[in-house]
Amino acid sequence: MLGISSETIRNYEKKGLIHPCKDEYSNYRYFDIIQLNQILNIQRLHQYGYSLHEVGDLLEEPCMEKREAYLEQKEMDLIREIYYMNLRLESLRTTISSMEQARHAKTGCFFGERPALYYVSYQKQFDLILDQKVQEELVRWLHHADLPFMSGRASRETIQAGKHEFEFGFCLDKATAEFMGIRENDVVKYYQSCPAIIFYYEATPDSQMKEASGMLLDFLEKHQLKIKEESLSRVIFADWNQNDYTISHLVWVPYETLNK
Repeated sequence: MLGISSETIRNYEKKGLIHPCKDEYSNYRYFDIIQLNQILNIQRLHQYGYSLHEVGDLLEEPCMEKREAYLEQKEMDLIREIYYMNLRLESLRTTISSMEQARHAKTGCFFGERPALYYVSYQKQFDLILDQKVQEELVRWLHHADLPFMSGRASRETIQAGKHEFEFGFCLDKATAEFMGIRENDVVKYYQSCPAIIFYYEATPDSQMKEASGMLLDFLEKHQLKIKEESLSRVIFADWNQNDYTISHLVWVPYETLNK
């Protein structure tokens, strides 16, 4: 009648949440309207996110003020969960938008804006960074592994020289970092939002940064600009297979005019 399995009913009874009448001869359980309504009440509270143990505590609490406090705390939990789900949705939408930009960037550089980002590096060239502070920070970031995105970082000098020198790490946008309690520290750097030249770079074992840098430098010269600071990227697709890999980057290069 309620779409609830017998296993669930037995579990409710085992935990003392319901008290059906039992036929002493057939061992069948019988539920009157009071018990049926109690089951509906349990289902409602369980759907709010309470564990069955918490449901039992709430139902046994005689004080109305304490019951109200229980519910207010759950209200705050649900608000936080909704905010978290919105961050996940925004992360997914940004990834899709970045893929669209990457398709556009394959034909050449274009002007855009780098968002405000927090960055932590865990790899230099092909070596893992073993610093304890970095390891601890990674654990914090990956507690919500669906929110950070992989990112490459290269210095202004590296880009200008077309060298294959890089760092690899994670980025978080400002709103998400605030939600996770991430702040700038010895291993986390904060980058303010700024105008940037955007281009696409596909890293493979055989790729050369010099070609992409040449395209960027030509674009800078054409528009009388220069690189302002180190660049960051958003990895929009990555595939590692034994010694082979393909990592697609949407790269942000901050710029300023030559007369500054």
